[in-house]
Amino acid sequence: MLVSDSELKQYQINIQGNRFAISSPYGEEHIRQVERFLEAQIQTVREQAGLTGGTQTLVLAALNITDELLKLKQSESSHHQRLEAACEQLERALRPG
Repeated sequence: MLVSDSELKQYQINIQGNRFAISSPYGEEHIRQVERFLEAQIQTVREQAGLTGGTQTLVLAALNITDELLKLKQSESSHHQRLEAACEQLERALRPG
């Protein structure tokens, strides 16, 4: 989705003690949810992998998030295909004749 610059607002987030300035049209609460989610994912990787921080931790967290995103997209595509098939069956069943 493309948004104009006028729809973007600036936010400051803190990830692992590092401040970042980001722009988003989705509002403060959404940005804070994203911030908390990423922090939780990083903490999970740290605990599971026994890492203390650094680039490796961030890359592993990014890989986990990407894996989840791709699985959700595949699931969504599968559900969409089944819904389309069901709609086609319903349309055929409702046709006169």
